[in-house]
Amino acid sequence: MRKQESKKINQTFSLPADVSKDLHMYVKRREMSQFVSEAIRKELEFKKEELKKDYLSAKEDEGQNEAIADWDSTASDGLIEGFDDW
Repeated sequence: MRKQESKKINQTFSLPADVSKDLHMYVKRREMSQFVSEAIRKELEFKKEELKKDYLSAKEDEGQNEAIADWDSTASDGLIEGFDDW
């Protein structure tokens, strides 16, 4: 399913010479923006899924959870209860 087209923004960036050569060789000039957009969209989806998996893995990591609990318990060390005049 394709997402609804949104406003277009021109971007300037560099490509390695071999990638540029292949892009021009295999993709029609009028189709390059769409091709590059779709390639980036696919890679971003991959990155999002990778980040999601890493987050879930870290969430289940016992050592990580212990470290977070330790930090949470020491976060208020040295603070005086009821002292709100900061």
